[in-house]
Amino acid sequence: MRCSGLWQALKLSLLLLVFLLIPALSRGAEVILKGEVTAGGAPLYLSQLATVVGSPEEVKLLKQIPILNHLPLCSERTISKREIASKIALYLERNGLTVGDIEVKGPNRVVVKTPCSKVGGDSLSELIRSYIKENYPDFTVLYVPRITVQVPYSHYDQELRLVSIGNGYARFIYQVLVNGKVVKKVWIPVRIDRLEKVVVAAVLIPKGTKITPTMVKLASVPSRKAYNAFHSVKEVVGSIARTDILSGKIIRPTMLKPNFLVKRNMPVKVVYNSGPIHIELLGVALDNGVKGHIIRVKNISTGKVLRCRVVGEGLVEFLSE
Repeated sequence: MRCSGLWQALKLSLLLLVFLLIPALSRGAEVILKGEVTAGGAPLYLSQLATVVGSPEEVKLLKQIPILNHLPLCSERTISKREIASKIALYLERNGLTVGDIEVKGPNRVVVKTPCSKVGGDSLSELIRSYIKENYPDFTVLYVPRITVQVPYSHYDQELRLVSIGNGYARFIYQVLVNGKVVKKVWIPVRIDRLEKVVVAAVLIPKGTKITPTMVKLASVPSRKAYNAFHSVKEVVGSIARTDILSGKIIRPTMLKPNFLVKRNMPVKVVYNSGPIHIELLGVALDNGVKGHIIRVKNISTGKVLRCRVVGEGLVEFLSE
């Protein structure tokens, strides 16, 4: 039995040696290997890896020889010329087939690839962001996990479906379909936030500048950034910039100081109007006040404390009881 096994191995080695080393001018079949091929999967036959030249019978026989029985999808495999010649010799020997001289020619190795498409990635992230922007303009996307899916197909369709939205998250289902059949399905949690209108600097506002309406505007920002911000331009116009405020920066109370038209202990003119009656007198402000604020003013003549509204610089209006 041992001698028989050695003889079989010797026969196969001799046959393989003939395939690889026979002179190019000898007659017989030729197997001309390709450098690189793309296969749809296993099994993989010699006809897919090489061009076979010979008699019709030889060509038909050799083309159907299986070379690979297993080839994972989305993979790459390299097969040497010697390995292919060995597969041919083994197939013929096992099936008791006789073929004339065979020459295996071409590159020393064949690279076999299976179709594979990478889908998702940046294009999927943009698709999700666009979906939220178009269908939910009051929300903004904070984070989309990067999802990349490999599918062993060249032609496919994609489907994105929103399942739920709220509580800081939107949940999507992303599907890859081939001929209407789902081949990949992924759940995607997306972090979102509601947008709020806040006051931002429209231009650079230097420190000490009195803010005018043209210097500020409303802009939409995520609610987590809108904390302690102003929501009306009127709230900041007339205030003084406590520091330099860059264009686009959200304006917060700590960046401003009031533009007091009346300051404490400052002499002011007090006016009173009621129909045809117009009275003016002098007073001393007991509080700081911006335009529209109600402050206390002491009448210099009588010492009485009056309730007054600030109407201008150093000017207040007496409010009757």
